[in-house]
Amino acid sequence: MSVDRRPLLSEAPDLVQDCVAGLLGEPVLVEQAAAAGFTPSIASIVMGRSGVRLFVKAAPVGNGLGEAVEAGAVLADAVGDLGPRLVGAATCGGWRVAAYHVVDGVTIESWSAADVDEFLRIVDRMRERLEPCPVEGVRPYAHDFVPLLGDWATLGVTRPPPISAPVARLAELEARWTAVLSPGVALHHGDLRRDNVIREPGGRLRIVDWTHLWTAPGWLDLVRVLPDLASCGHDPESVLRRSCWRDTPADDVNVALAGLAGRAWRDCVLPGEPRLRTMQREQAEQLLSWLDARLRRK
Repeated sequence: MSVDRRPLLSEAPDLVQDCVAGLLGEPVLVEQAAAAGFTPSIASIVMGRSGVRLFVKAAPVGNGLGEAVEAGAVLADAVGDLGPRLVGAATCGGWRVAAYHVVDGVTIESWSAADVDEFLRIVDRMRERLEPCPVEGVRPYAHDFVPLLGDWATLGVTRPPPISAPVARLAELEARWTAVLSPGVALHHGDLRRDNVIREPGGRLRIVDWTHLWTAPGWLDLVRVLPDLASCGHDPESVLRRSCWRDTPADDVNVALAGLAGRAWRDCVLPGEPRLRTMQREQAEQLLSWLDARLRRK
């Protein structure tokens, strides 16, 4: 779900506002909502009288939003300085609240060459720290994604993709999605794009929005973000070859690309908020272009 405006903490129940004031250590005087995202949860920088600031996420449980806030708090210790540092979390009635130290910087709008170098260093650290997954209560990302698969056998007829490979080949790859991806044991972010990466003034990158208790092959987060890099002019194959995951079986990567591309290619033309559909269309085009190039090399 996409939103044009983030809900504000000041619009939340008094119990939630009091909870945040307790985490801040004083009443909230100033609130600045994050730029509009794709989920209608509270995501605000708040400040008290003394100037102390926190980044606060909050949402009610029951629709996946409060559960995502809670998951982020559960994962914070494992993620460590790959993301923002958790100050505290709380249950407030039917709401979940998590407060983090503010990461000063800007959300990446376009990946620079320096960003790519820094991100590959982060990928190294993710492999060392997050595989195997250091938290309990997780489930395979591949299983949760199955209902979102595009079904190339049907989609290829109703909306043929701009790809030279036969649609039957895409369907065959997609059919092996669960078998290839479900055995992965690394903690999986699952939504890596430039809008979930903050560049600090010195060039350091931080990954935000760790909101799923998922496992997957460690290389999958990198493969998911590479089409986003490609949209900024970077060759995804070259970046993959430079990474610590350069030896990932080529067919496994192709299975992942086929599955991700089918969902994006199907959904990008559905009714809905234009920014979301634009993002999905960009993802679909880059995923299909990269997969087509990989299949032609065989």
